[in-house]
Amino acid sequence: MADVKQRMIDIVNSVPNDYFDGLKPTEMVFKLMLEYIKRYGEDETTIIPGTNKHLNYETLKQMIENKNLK
Repeated sequence: MADVKQRMIDIVNSVPNDYFDGLKPTEMVFKLMLEYIKRYGEDETTIIPGTNKHLNYETLKQMIENKNLK
């Protein structure tokens, strides 16, 4: 968990100051998650609750677009 925390801190410190401007908190989280997956790869260990899908770039993209994941 310490690695993930440090990686998130590194991501936040590396993006432009206006990276999150105008976004709702949930949108900020999704952008951070997308950036994390782009930099460190897909998380094949995390299953999205209520689905049989792993958290990867494609399923995260579907979540953002409000698509049904079941």
